[in-house]
Amino acid sequence: MTYLGSNNNKWQGFAAALIPGKWLATVVFLGLATTASHAAQWQAHEDIYQAVNAFSQQQLGGHASAAKLDERSRYALCKTSLQVTLPFNNQKTVKVVCDETYNSNKPNWSLYLSIKVKISTKAWRLVSDIAEQGTISAKQVALVAYTGNSTDISNTLISSDTNPIGKQVKRQLNSGHWLSPKDFSHLHLLWRAAKDIPQGQVIATNHLTASKESIHTSSPNVITNKNQLLGQLAKRYIKAGKLLDKNDVQGQQRVVISRQALAMGRELIAQDLTMAWVPDHKLRQTEFMRTEALVGWVTKRYIASDTPLTKDMLRQAYLVTKGSQVRLQINLKNYQISSQAQALSNGNLGDKVDVKVMPSGLVKRGLVIAKGQLELIN
Repeated sequence: MTYLGSNNNKWQGFAAALIPGKWLATVVFLGLATTASHAAQWQAHEDIYQAVNAFSQQQLGGHASAAKLDERSRYALCKTSLQVTLPFNNQKTVKVVCDETYNSNKPNWSLYLSIKVKISTKAWRLVSDIAEQGTISAKQVALVAYTGNSTDISNTLISSDTNPIGKQVKRQLNSGHWLSPKDFSHLHLLWRAAKDIPQGQVIATNHLTASKESIHTSSPNVITNKNQLLGQLAKRYIKAGKLLDKNDVQGQQRVVISRQALAMGRELIAQDLTMAWVPDHKLRQTEFMRTEALVGWVTKRYIASDTPLTKDMLRQAYLVTKGSQVRLQINLKNYQISSQAQALSNGNLGDKVDVKVMPSGLVKRGLVIAKGQLELIN
């Protein structure tokens, strides 16, 4: 960067003393022409501002106003396009670089400029008053268009990336207030045991008491939603006053269990089944949620009473059973015939089963298509 002082008056006076008056105008003109030619070798400040603004609009999403350069500063005229970057990974400073100039004495240059980026976005604003320590509801806030400096938006406003609903505020805030991270309280509504809770106890409202506490000093597994506690089982004995977390409770599910002991091969009826709440840790896999879904299924093995029923314990009843009389259907081009046969193995829908045709005794293979019915496989 070069600074040029102004000595025109001194030199013009010196010239007037030495040169005849008729030549003075010519000398002054030549001096101005030389100065104009010299000025053409400097990069216009406005070009630098335009490059910064174009970069800001394309990369930062808004118009940038840059700090003005000293009027005396000079930068050699650039042969190549000006390059603009963010050197400090923020939106406060840009670096402008010229890789090649017309001046052999100054082949390249760079400078730093402070900027302010004005962008338009949506931010959260209160549409009604909220009391101190109040919890923000969906009716109290709205996403509203906001135009301002990017640093204001990132540091002092809550944008659409953050949802303030359900958060508590430190102090009373009035309608029209733009929400800021500083408005939120660090205290959260947590839950403590209101009295001793025995192991296995189903947790109800009278077992809980609300407590406002800093979530930063509590367990990372702390529970803030009361509904995540109600109806759950106490995993262990819990003393009154303990701050409850996920390690204190366990879930339970209402599933189908055996009402009585069931022998292997028993086809289930409604009276064999009932519904019961079972803790999650006693459930090995996805259990059945409706008794009617299991009526007609068959047990694969002996099942004790009060056992949650799973698919690996049961199978669907066979449509064709070994030794039973079945009908073998033969489909020909223009007609269909059927004959009586005896199944030589069990089968369900889509299974291939060997049958003995009666009375010939020939063994054929059929595809199970319905209960007691097979279609001949050619």
